[in-house]
Amino acid sequence: MNVLLREIQVREDIWVLTLGEEHIETSYGANCTAIIGSESVLVVDPLIAPALARLVENAIAGRTNLPGRFVVLTHHHTDHALGAGWFASRGATVAAHPACRDAMAIEHRGLIEARRQLPRLSELFRDAEPYVPGWIVTDPVELDVGGSKARIFHPGPGHTRGDLVVHLPHQSVVVCGDLVSVGYHVNYEDAAVENLENGIRTLRELGAQTYVPGHGPPGGAEILDEQFHYHAALARASSTEEILRLFPGYALTEVVPQALAVWRKRAV
Repeated sequence: MNVLLREIQVREDIWVLTLGEEHIETSYGANCTAIIGSESVLVVDPLIAPALARLVENAIAGRTNLPGRFVVLTHHHTDHALGAGWFASRGATVAAHPACRDAMAIEHRGLIEARRQLPRLSELFRDAEPYVPGWIVTDPVELDVGGSKARIFHPGPGHTRGDLVVHLPHQSVVVCGDLVSVGYHVNYEDAAVENLENGIRTLRELGAQTYVPGHGPPGGAEILDEQFHYHAALARASSTEEILRLFPGYALTEVVPQALAVWRKRAV
């Protein structure tokens, strides 16, 4: 793959790995987070295909000899979840909410097959296979990778019906998935828009110093405020042009028309 994985150090033992940009070939700019413990590595959202998951694995190998033994999926969208099959084939245990697991089982096979039919994507998805996570998280659980303890919990329906959040209290870091995006328009196709405010409130109550969004750079609580402002603007907006004017430079403009349709449907 002729792509460059960017590595953003959040803490001594926490790295955000991303290809940036806004194209399917770069996993739509999704963030993967690696938490490196003294015994193993926890990987959150290993991107859109095995080829990109291998880039993540190589980046981790440059930091530690320990394997990526655990994977957590914040939701089922392929830009975050499809690379999990690669880590599972290497012996990792993959955790997901039951609604995430079910959506992966229903949607991923067809998406893979459709993408293989496109010449520009056939190589990227050549060795992609549908994968169903084996560790189902309903109640909050704590995962210890040695020196780093991650609390994994479902914040309620939000970006999807099967969201998970990863909270690292000792490091004061929260991995939000697509409950938060920075500099990217939001895909609301599976969202419970009526509960998005509660999701942001739940994140804020964790009181973390650093929040890792699903797309865009990590930040403090201000990125939660920005996301709330974005949701509110979508709820009021009357046109795609208005949103593009309010949020100049945001990536993934292709999702805006559908996003507005979702909010309008809620208002009816």
